[in-house]
Amino acid sequence: MHKMKFDKVDILLVDPDRNSRDSLKMVLHNNGFRELRFGDTLEDIRFQINYLTPDMMICSSELPDGDFCGFVAKIRHQKIGTNPFLPIIATTWNPTPEMVRQVIESGADYLLTKPISTVQLLDRIQLLVKYRKKFVVTNDYVGPIRSRKDSDDKAIPKMDVPNTLKAKATGEKIDHTGIQQAIDAAIGEINVRQLEGHADEIGGLVARIVPNLEMGGKTGETIKELIEHLIYIAKDTTRRLGGTRYDHVSGLCRTLIEVSNAIFSAEGAPNPKDVKLLMPLSKAIQAGFADTGSATAAREISASIKR
Repeated sequence: MHKMKFDKVDILLVDPDRNSRDSLKMVLHNNGFRELRFGDTLEDIRFQINYLTPDMMICSSELPDGDFCGFVAKIRHQKIGTNPFLPIIATTWNPTPEMVRQVIESGADYLLTKPISTVQLLDRIQLLVKYRKKFVVTNDYVGPIRSRKDSDDKAIPKMDVPNTLKAKATGEKIDHTGIQQAIDAAIGEINVRQLEGHADEIGGLVARIVPNLEMGGKTGETIKELIEHLIYIAKDTTRRLGGTRYDHVSGLCRTLIEVSNAIFSAEGAPNPKDVKLLMPLSKAIQAGFADTGSATAAREISASIKR
């Protein structure tokens, strides 16, 4: 760990087990970390990353007030905090195959098994400073490369992300405005990549839903699950559209949400008119992402559909 200085690195250490927390605190302090903050719940994390922005988080995956892995995924998807690229080391006493899978899929950088050795912890920190993995962006995952398959698949977008841990540890001059601009630019790039993927997913979901509904039957559980996912994707698309070059698609997405909700809530068979609207809405949304100059057309399509 030579040639690195950690006295200005801001670490958030979260663990409800005081003995584990004190042990990690001692390891970090003995290796030059001075800016340490502590917590033992998800609410503690929420407050810290919303208002104080640490450079790295070391956190137990077993917390008393909720789903740690779901919480990490929300950080990566910009639903919590201001920096979705926060380096995260998860810890656990019980590394079952399912636990390992959930942590990997959440977007955490590493998972360490307790009791954690000094060598293990410092090795992972060094990797985060010197060789942090590129981030992968898909419809349902944002986070570091998970496997060799992610790394080799050229169809999956990958990107370097801002790393304040590296900047402070290597003695770079810290320009807080510049760092925030870099984070905002990277968030913008992720949004655009996910929006383009969302457009394709909306098309695929509608292509599965419509043939079943056109048969005139009730919406069974399988179709309801597909419609629920369609609504989720359309809402997430709308959330991400503001300020992007695809902002003109938002009206179409809101109309798709209204129509999908009507179909989902229908008692018995849904209104055939609503079912008939799904395909043109889907195609209009895909066309809107394919042509950034189609704002007027998108508004006209949305208005005509509402009529």
